Amino acid sequence: MEVNFYLKRPGEAETAIYASVYWDRKRIKYYFSESIQPKYWNSATKRVRETARFPEYPEFNARLDNIEAGIKTVYRRFLNDHNRQPDRKQLKEALDVHFNRGASKERLDFFGFFEDLIEKSKGSVRLNHKTGKPLSVNTIKTYVTCMNHLQDFRSASNRNIDFDAIDLDFYQDFVEFMTKDRNLSTNAIGKNIQVLKLVLTEATELGLNQNHSFKGKRFKTVRENSDSIYLTEEELQAIEALNLAQKPKLERVRDLFLVGCYTGLRFSDFSNLRAENIKNGFIEITQIKTGDPVAVPVHPVVQRILKKYDNELPKAISNQKMNDYLKEIGRMVPDLHERTSKSITKGGLKVSLNSPKWKMITSHTARRSFATNEYLAGTPTITIMAITGHRTEKAFMKYIKITPREHAKLLGQQWSNRQSLKAV
Repeated sequence: MEVNFYLKRPGEAETAIYASVYWDRKRIKYYFSESIQPKYWNSATKRVRETARFPEYPEFNARLDNIEAGIKTVYRRFLNDHNRQPDRKQLKEALDVHFNRGASKERLDFFGFFEDLIEKSKGSVRLNHKTGKPLSVNTIKTYVTCMNHLQDFRSASNRNIDFDAIDLDFYQDFVEFMTKDRNLSTNAIGKNIQVLKLVLTEATELGLNQNHSFKGKRFKTVRENSDSIYLTEEELQAIEALNLAQKPKLERVRDLFLVGCYTGLRFSDFSNLRAENIKNGFIEITQIKTGDPVAVPVHPVVQRILKKYDNELPKAISNQKMNDYLKEIGRMVPDLHERTSKSITKGGLKVSLNSPKWKMITSHTARRSFATNEYLAGTPTITIMAITGHRTEKAFMKYIKITPREHAKLLGQQWSNRQSLKAV
């Protein structure tokens, strides 16, 4: 028996991978949920290229090795059990059973498949196809949220929702429902569409969905730039200077928040830092969301916090509770009472919110503050991106919060530096 892997559509931005299984002058194509960008594929080895541009290649290739081994195991088992070669249908059915894709799964409707996908994600049976690691709790929550909206939409519209019904008309009606009935923001709508397309893509690769309407250009994931705030170095210093000795809960939240502000890590990462992650002046951790390793030098502020807690960090609380406490802390800083405007599209209408800056602080403000302050300080963009995990400079520039005046200041500093060099 020979098992080789090929790309379904090598010319596309991302394409499914299938196994070509050859035995006894017979051949079948067997599809899995794996997909890859063709530029990372090595057609000679029939595996992912060993490249730093795709750091997940070891795990990805290991999964392909496991799939190949599983196919050969099924084939040998059939030979031992039946003392003859399987035909194409028999081998495919045996593979379906081995890979948990039997006839019962093929009968699943859209919601049945969606629920099955969520349960497999919760049980770590279904992994992130890019990292080979279990999906995060927050990612699974976005699946559940999307399915709930879809079920509510089904009830409100009294329509049958199955794979063949999810076309452009469905898309427009569902977006209208999320906009007007659920009053969701543009980005929340976009996230639900993104999850829906992910589910449909997986169902298509498994052969359960033949309707490709979701791949059309007008079936798009809507997005708008966020007006989220960041805290300046001066504001962070004011937060650090607060005397919170009589309020230990707030003090621990403040200190943990500052760790996020000076590491650029996500809440899920900086809230789980342990002593073993801190070695020789560096914080080294594998990011929970992406599975990527990252190393960050220990900033003096972080060093002070570590010393304060005997080289440990304060125990984290829930993200929601932390956000509540952060607003309470921010309210104590006079400079954060300055009113700030924030625009958001909600319910299809552009809404402008004008409120004190402290009311807009969340745990994610830490990561955005890190990226913006380092950019303003002149740290190379590629260095910041290596820590924040942004893949493109375009995405990074949308993420940081630089006003036109701050851009002008940066340009003025560049002119001043050039003049100083000429004068030397």
